[in-house]
Amino acid sequence: MTTLQQADSRKTPGPAGKQSRQQEVSGSPMEQLTTYLKGVRAEWTKISWPTTQQIIGQTIVVLAVVSVMTLLLLVMDFSFHSIVNAITPHRS
Repeated sequence: MTTLQQADSRKTPGPAGKQSRQQEVSGSPMEQLTTYLKGVRAEWTKISWPTTQQIIGQTIVVLAVVSVMTLLLLVMDFSFHSIVNAITPHRS
């Protein structure tokens, strides 16, 4: 069998290679839970946690962006308020 045929056979398995969803999740609920938690534990070890320095730096960036956007919206609000008050007549 050539490499191309092997790749094709892996992509589209025959009827004998297919498993139904029920067959994949067989066993008692406790066994399913144990299998799930083992998978979670395996994935948990793959997580790349940021360092404290990275967290502090990213927090500073977020706070700076929020502050700049707040000031920008404040200036725009006052500007639009002034424009609208200048255009519309004042009622007494």
